[in-house]
Amino acid sequence: MYFIDSHAHINDEAFDKDRKDVIEKSLLAGVKNIVEIACEEPEWQEAVDLCAKYPDVFCAVCGIHPIYASARTEEQIKKLKEFLKNPIFRAVGEIGLDYAWLNSSTEKQQQDVFEEMLGLAKEINKPVVLHCRKTNEPDDFKAYEDLFSIMKNHDAQGGIFHCFSARYIDAKRALDRGFLLGLNGVISYKKNNDLRDVIKKIGIEYFVLETDCPYLPPQTKRGQRNSPQNIPEIAEYLANLLNIPLETCAKITTQNAKNFFKI
Repeated sequence: MYFIDSHAHINDEAFDKDRKDVIEKSLLAGVKNIVEIACEEPEWQEAVDLCAKYPDVFCAVCGIHPIYASARTEEQIKKLKEFLKNPIFRAVGEIGLDYAWLNSSTEKQQQDVFEEMLGLAKEINKPVVLHCRKTNEPDDFKAYEDLFSIMKNHDAQGGIFHCFSARYIDAKRALDRGFLLGLNGVISYKKNNDLRDVIKKIGIEYFVLETDCPYLPPQTKRGQRNSPQNIPEIAEYLANLLNIPLETCAKITTQNAKNFFKI
């Protein structure tokens, strides 16, 4: 079977000792393509270098993650525009709001940078990869309300909602704007029954698979470093949840990612 990891951080220092080995084992596991996410300025060139080293495996996404919003400068935006001219960068991201992490950037700073990133994506005609994380309060979905309000104001259409883990209403809003939903190991966590119910309501047609490695491993590997090798396990969990053949899950999620990233 052919899988794609649509959201990975292979350049993270967690892979410094065995990056080549991780990539080779991922390929052997059937994960034939990996999308590297470059979230801040130092990572943009690293993504270019990784894609040059493994041109048949990697493409990339670059942008300014909300937790780095306070560091935004005009010079940085100029550099980002230049990097996005490189065809290895297929989308702007990951961008959005992270209200669980406000010690480095305020809500207002995150919102301003998110609006700027949406404007840039529209200017260069590239889709976006979204990040949205609410506070740790169970019923506090202000981050999602703010995110969709900003997207409506900018008429943002098309992209991937990375690590989707919200309500059905949020999924519906995303789908109505032409977004795919990225699913990773979070779907297997014991506490996420509500998320699993949302996934079952939606169905396989709108999903792509991701790891967000080295973070968020599936339940069977909690506490361990995540890697693209775990995509087949995530796919199997999703297939069982939806009561569909693994081959169907692999085929649809892979084709969605291929279409989106032009692989």
